[in-house]
Amino acid sequence: MPRIVLILACALLCSCERYPESYPPPEQRHPVEGANPVPFSMMVEMSSPDADLHIVKDIGEGSAGDYWRWTGQQPTVKILAITSDKLKLACDFALWDTAFDLTGPVEISFLVNDHLLEKVRYTSPGNKHFEKPVPPGWLRTDVESTVSASIDKLYTAPQDGKQFGFILVRIGFLQ
Repeated sequence: MPRIVLILACALLCSCERYPESYPPPEQRHPVEGANPVPFSMMVEMSSPDADLHIVKDIGEGSAGDYWRWTGQQPTVKILAITSDKLKLACDFALWDTAFDLTGPVEISFLVNDHLLEKVRYTSPGNKHFEKPVPPGWLRTDVESTVSASIDKLYTAPQDGKQFGFILVRIGFLQ
C-alpha cells in the first residue's frame, strides 16, 4: 500500500503544470466622434463633419449638409501637413455681390503660420479660387500649421450690425 501511495504522489507531482503569466487585454481606444480618419486630407472642407475640429477662429457655425460658411475678418484653420515639400495653399471662396456693392474691391491676404504668402485684390464678386506654392521652410510635419485668409473690408448687415467677410468653401494644402 505505501508503494501505491508513493507512485500516486509521484504521478500527481508530475502532472502539475505551470501556466504562462496572464496579461490584461490592451486598452481599447475609440476614434474621435465625427472624425473621418481616412483618407487623410490636408484640406478643410466646410461641408465635412470634422471641419469644426480644424477651425481656430472667424468661421461661422455650419449645419449638416452646408457647403459653405460665412467668415469674419480673418478665418483661420489648423492643419497637420504630412509633408513640407511641394505643397500649395488652396482656397475656394466667394465674394457676395450684395456685400461687394457696399464694400467695393477687397484685398485678401493669405497666410501660412503667420507668414504672408500673397495679398490679392479682387475687383469683382463671385466664386474665386486661390492657389500658390508654400515655401517648405514655413511648414513642419510634427505640429499643426495655421492657415488664414484675412479680408481688408467687412460687410455690415444693416438689420443687426453683424459683420461678414466672405463665403468660405474650403481651405488647406494640396500636393
